[in-house]
Amino acid sequence: MMSDNGPSTLEILPNELLLGICKHFTARELYRAFYGLNRRFRSIVDNISNLHLTMTENEFHEPIWLAFRRVIKLSVDRVEHIDLCRFSNIRSLEWISPFDAQTQQLYSSTYFAHLDHLSVYNMRDTLSTAYFHQFIFSNGFPLVSKCNLNRVNISLSWTLSPYLRAVSIGSVSDPLVFERILISCPNLTRFDFHLLGHIRIPPPSTFQHVNLKRLYLTGTLSSQLVSHIAARVPALVLLNVGKWILREKPIIYFQHLSNIFNAFLPYLSQFDCDFVCNGEYDHFRNIGPILEQLHPCFTHRLQFTKLDYNRIRISTK
Repeated sequence: MMSDNGPSTLEILPNELLLGICKHFTARELYRAFYGLNRRFRSIVDNISNLHLTMTENEFHEPIWLAFRRVIKLSVDRVEHIDLCRFSNIRSLEWISPFDAQTQQLYSSTYFAHLDHLSVYNMRDTLSTAYFHQFIFSNGFPLVSKCNLNRVNISLSWTLSPYLRAVSIGSVSDPLVFERILISCPNLTRFDFHLLGHIRIPPPSTFQHVNLKRLYLTGTLSSQLVSHIAARVPALVLLNVGKWILREKPIIYFQHLSNIFNAFLPYLSQFDCDFVCNGEYDHFRNIGPILEQLHPCFTHRLQFTKLDYNRIRISTK
């Protein structure tokens, strides 16, 4: 029972409440703020599981290293030396700018038996990177369901990674990457894909991915490119295209999209877009009702925003 005779302090709270409070702190915050207070707080901190830790330097000194086996979410940013065997319960790993030796550790290790989410950014395009991508898309991480990469090297052969459900690729310059990932991930349901430059994805072969439901595309997306992509993913229910400059006339582009949707995407129920084109605002207001009649996914969803330099933003509500 709290006393009314003196100031309230954190120590008067029961252990159950302190545990609830401490679960909102990262591993570093816990050990810096509470570990050295007294034996009671040290015991509480040592018994908290499901910790999150961001490492931006080599931190293997006490007391931080005591938390490593209880860390489930780890972010590593340009750390030169790290002992992966200390992190045996990782569920989510984000690694920025790994060195080649660390990349080799990732694809040759069995440290991450529980890994579910994997994000690796700013990897140099080396042979180690190619082996790492081969490892990912050949079921090297059998429990990983979500993977985020800044780029993909497809110079080595892959098998299958049936557990992957969501893949995001930050920059793509190889036109073969799209189909290669679809083939390797038969149970993929979400794909985020950013195209660099004017990539020409080749016409589809007989392959079709029957499980992909949500596709997010950014880059320069001509109607022909959208057609080649849509023909590979007939089960789509959501298509998002955006963040680029439309070179085709909007009414022609949306007519092509309507034809593509009718021909290849019978289950499509949501289309989102966000791009910029040149033209007069009044003109777009006049053709808006015409565009919305081309396909049910456009109806009552298109909006036009006047920008500077005689540009118009076309987006969905």
